[in-house]
Amino acid sequence: MLKTLPKYFVKELIGPFLFALGVINSVFVLNLLFKQLGKFLSKGIPLKIITEFLFLNLAWMIALSVPMAVLTATIMAFGRLSADNEITAVKAGGIGIHQILPTVLLLSALLAGGLIWFNNHVLPDFNHRARLLAVDIARKKPTIDLEPGVLYTQIPNYSILVQKVEEKDSLAYLENVIVDDQTGATVIKTITAEKGTLYMDPNTGLLEITLFNGEAHEVDINKPESFKRLEFSKQIIKISMTETLLRRSESGYRGDREKSAAALMESVVKNRQRVAEREKKLFDMLKKQFSKYSAAGNGSIVSLKTVLQEHKRLKRQIQSELNMINSYKKTSNIYLVEIYKKYSIPAACVVFILIGAPLGIMTRKQGWPLAAGLSIGFFLLYWAFLIGGEILADRRIISPVMAMWSPNMVVGSFGLYLTIRVVREHPFIHFSLPLRRKSNGATRA
Repeated sequence: MLKTLPKYFVKELIGPFLFALGVINSVFVLNLLFKQLGKFLSKGIPLKIITEFLFLNLAWMIALSVPMAVLTATIMAFGRLSADNEITAVKAGGIGIHQILPTVLLLSALLAGGLIWFNNHVLPDFNHRARLLAVDIARKKPTIDLEPGVLYTQIPNYSILVQKVEEKDSLAYLENVIVDDQTGATVIKTITAEKGTLYMDPNTGLLEITLFNGEAHEVDINKPESFKRLEFSKQIIKISMTETLLRRSESGYRGDREKSAAALMESVVKNRQRVAEREKKLFDMLKKQFSKYSAAGNGSIVSLKTVLQEHKRLKRQIQSELNMINSYKKTSNIYLVEIYKKYSIPAACVVFILIGAPLGIMTRKQGWPLAAGLSIGFFLLYWAFLIGGEILADRRIISPVMAMWSPNMVVGSFGLYLTIRVVREHPFIHFSLPLRRKSNGATRA
């Protein structure tokens, strides 16, 4: 019996796990689709590209949804077994929960191992391809990407800032427009206008920006005294756009979430080498300066003005080196956070078993709504710790390892305590409906 019961419990977990995984991923997909649907439809993106975009983004959804599904499935499975008195029957047969949990924990550990492999070999490539596809879609029609109050820099040699955008048919109506023209090598040109329109000509591939009631300011860097200011009632800017059609691009650059743990660690090692080089350079700089002052004290005459000038120059150099060192260290922390995250989130599969099993036994007849509510509550708590730790680690307030593993330690400690209480049959929490009293004093659920 002891050999067959763990297999039975595992089978009871598979169904709820697949159900929870499907529901959670569906919510993620629908949320992403609703956010991007307007852009897809307005740009005429074909269904094949939309499907590919959703499929590539499915990778990060799976990385997040698997631990959530484990927690939900564990609460649902153990809750049903407890409600049908199967847990009681198992205990009556002389088998404790602690004899069944190791098999379930082993299964979750195998699932965590698979998720770790997924995070290192599948997720980075999918994130990289999803980012490139998102950029390609954004470049297809830059009109759609204009957002009020956000500087738009996707057009080569141009930057556009608007305070209000309203799209009607093929035109975009703009208000309070600022256009920074960087086409000239030495000329800085800035155009401001009260209103304007933006239109992409599908035949010529030209982006036409028509501005009304504005000013153009132009200055030559080589001749700063030759400042030009021109007022206009109407001005048309035509920009040749080669990205009128969706063109797939390639890029060798990868962000922190587009690398495996090994690649991230290589970047960390390189940054540490750069920090060591900068620190050595800073030390040599100070040593050289102190040697100069020592020589001055041995008979050389150094004017006070010269000393002050050298002091200011040295201060700027030191500050510049310190800024670079801090930048490298901050980047290394960001990389380390991503490394530990690839392992800490999969480890939550094991942690959530310790939480879900005792909670499921306690919920008994309350069913899947309570299981879903508890799952969301605990995962929000876990995610709050994770996000908060990531922010603190990026700011170098706490170490990356503590930031990423503290959620598992906190939630895991609570789950271990609940498990021990349930194994000893002394649970301190009972989830049940309030009792209603009859008029004769009897009670019923």
